[in-house]
Amino acid sequence: MQNTIYRYLPDMEQFVEMVRALPEAEVKFKPAETAWSVHEIVVHLLDTEIVLQHRLKAVLSEERPSLIAFDQDAWARRLNYASLDLEHHLQALLALRRAFAPVLETITEEDQQRIGMHNEDGEITARMLIDKICITHLESHVKQVQRNRDAFAAQK
Repeated sequence: MQNTIYRYLPDMEQFVEMVRALPEAEVKFKPAETAWSVHEIVVHLLDTEIVLQHRLKAVLSEERPSLIAFDQDAWARRLNYASLDLEHHLQALLALRRAFAPVLETITEEDQQRIGMHNEDGEITARMLIDKICITHLESHVKQVQRNRDAFAAQK
């Protein structure tokens, strides 16, 4: 698990630098009407970081806490992700991860077995949340960003 935790901050730092290096047109580009732009992906990552940190804190601190699903597409649409300040969200992603990294470093093997009850997915262990928050969620969106970039390049 230590390798997972050690990736938590550096992976986000790399992602933020990659997004900052993109031209604005590419950041705002949507490969399809219902697809998210890189800008919207960044805002989603921040919202999800907040949700996942809350879930993990609850699982580590409470007995079998309730974990509630959220409709990511409704959030993106109703909160108008595309209109929100990109740089503020990039800075907030880094700040949240910097603040939470010390918590991850204190998690024991016993802590990893703690359970929360998700209203759609049932039992979720702290270990599952750690994997998602440290690796799988960001990785899936890095791939999504690359698909967006490929589609942007292909339209030229």
